[in-house]
Amino acid sequence: MLLQVLGISERTLQRKHVVSARLSPAVSDRLSRIDRIYALAVEVFGESEKAAQWLKRPSRALGKELPLRLLDTDAGTQQVERELHAIQHGFVY
Repeated sequence: MLLQVLGISERTLQRKHVVSARLSPAVSDRLSRIDRIYALAVEVFGESEKAAQWLKRPSRALGKELPLRLLDTDAGTQQVERELHAIQHGFVY
């Protein structure tokens, strides 16, 4: 699922790893976005495992989408970030 969000295939990732090539700017941006949201989720839930689980479960507040799948766009990332802040401040829908 992470590779889908990043927009690259497993084979491409393997090839880049073998030759120590850099990821494209778009893929690097998506990876940075995922890292930022994951860090926020860990802060909100207090544990990396709980954060990872939340990112992979459908969220009613996000239209029953998986938060991780929304991280491929800026708009989706903002939705996930708002939901995490709402949870952090006790505004669960």
